[in-house]
Amino acid sequence: MQTKLNWQKIYLDHSPKLLGICRRYIADLPTAEDIVQDSFIIAMQKNHQLKDEEAIFGWLKKIVVNNALQVIRKTSKDTFITTETSEIPDIYTEMNTAAFDEKKNILAYDFTQEELLKSIDNLPSHHKSVFNLYYIENYTHAEISGILEIPVNTSKSHLMRAKKSVQNYLLTHFVNKETPKNKTAQLLIFLGFGSLLWAHTFQSKFSDFTISTSKNFEIPSEIHVNTVSLSSNDNFWKQKAIIGCAFFIITIGSIFFFSPTKNLVSTNNIPENLNTEENIPDANQNKSNIDDKITAKETLQNIQTTDQSNNKKSINLNTKNQSPQTKNLVSSKNINKKDSAETSTHKVIVVKKIIQRDTIYIER
Repeated sequence: MQTKLNWQKIYLDHSPKLLGICRRYIADLPTAEDIVQDSFIIAMQKNHQLKDEEAIFGWLKKIVVNNALQVIRKTSKDTFITTETSEIPDIYTEMNTAAFDEKKNILAYDFTQEELLKSIDNLPSHHKSVFNLYYIENYTHAEISGILEIPVNTSKSHLMRAKKSVQNYLLTHFVNKETPKNKTAQLLIFLGFGSLLWAHTFQSKFSDFTISTSKNFEIPSEIHVNTVSLSSNDNFWKQKAIIGCAFFIITIGSIFFFSPTKNLVSTNNIPENLNTEENIPDANQNKSNIDDKITAKETLQNIQTTDQSNNKKSINLNTKNQSPQTKNLVSSKNINKKDSAETSTHKVIVVKKIIQRDTIYIER
């Protein structure tokens, strides 16, 4: 969205807070105010770098801090780069001083914003810059090393010395019997979290630090204010909606595109033993087993009938060759035999045991 920024309105809205930030680095107020105005002119010249209107304060704050550090470099007699042997931090002494600070932490007292600002102004410029960047701007030592172009150990040494100086200044100038104490700070010190009080105390005290400007902001005639393409919230949500719809369409299309191939793969992966051609012999084997059972029953019946016919023939032959008396006896015996045969035929139990598929054992 193409918009033309109203720099006069932006200056009136943000210059008091930006001047308060610059004042922590530069003790001279007119110099700090000049730095803020110069920062706005630089921002107007580089307005094409601004992409979101809501991020304009953070963008201006970074420009103000960088300009303040450049002024300190040019005007200060102190050096940021050189590190003396005495400034190289010793781990043993740092641990001892940290333990001492935990026991006698000056921030257990409740100081005002003005008192803390005076303790910062008392610092040398190179210590003041590291102290502000680390505790208030929340930069790391690696980031401070890149901004100030100093080694990381030098940054740690500057911070340790600045911390001692602030503590001694507050203790000697503002602490007395009537100085109120912060109960929350005392609890944190008792629990061993006293080191966290430095960043928390200075950030909370200077979060709303503002100074009204005494100069009007005049835009130089050689600077032409151009329109800037900024991303509004509506465009942001429109872009999100378009991205979401495109992602949804891609996922649905991929599902429909890859599903037929999966079916083909599944059909090709059918086991070989499920083919119909190879299942036909199994069906034939089942049919042959049934036929074998039927033929076994028929052979069993044939055996029974042949046994009965043989018995009858033997009886008839005996009756012909014997006398009438013997015939009668034989006939009576045959009758008894018939009866017993008939009864025996009823008592015959056939047991079939199929041990294998092609063998049948018959017990009579």
